[in-house]
Amino acid sequence: MSKMSLQSVLLVPVVAASTILVTICGCGDSAASGAVQIETVREVFPSATDISEVSTDRDVQESGRPGDPIVSEIRDSSGLLGYSVVSDVVGRSGPFSIHVLLDRQFVVKRATVISYPWSHGRQVGRRSFANQFEGKGPEDAIELGKDIDAVTGATISCRAMAQGVRQAVKLFAK
Repeated sequence: MSKMSLQSVLLVPVVAASTILVTICGCGDSAASGAVQIETVREVFPSATDISEVSTDRDVQESGRPGDPIVSEIRDSSGLLGYSVVSDVVGRSGPFSIHVLLDRQFVVKRATVISYPWSHGRQVGRRSFANQFEGKGPEDAIELGKDIDAVTGATISCRAMAQGVRQAVKLFAK
């Protein structure tokens, strides 16, 4: 078999698998995303048994942010463990989604980028960047240049994520 034919034969399954993965990830199946969400939550809150969406006060949201944040309470058999906030923020290339886990005192336990469809600024998804948010609470600035360092090549997206994390904390501080 020629080298060109072999490459074509190998490329077809890779493209098909990629298409299936994009379709599965992008379809918005709430049962599948709920299973992923509880799995992520259990990394931080191992005893979590329930995540229940709660309504938020629209007055506390900053203007210019697409969509409303999805706020959920995280519980186990003994009661409230913390909160989950999924929201969209806008970087240089466009909107992307972040997930912030907070404890009962509204201190960030984990912040992650869950969807970044753009090629420019992808560095915002680095764990080393997101780790800077852990331990930040209502009294902290959560601001680039003050208590959060940006990642080279993703400054605007880093600023957007810092704003999104700050807003997630402020949702509860009021």
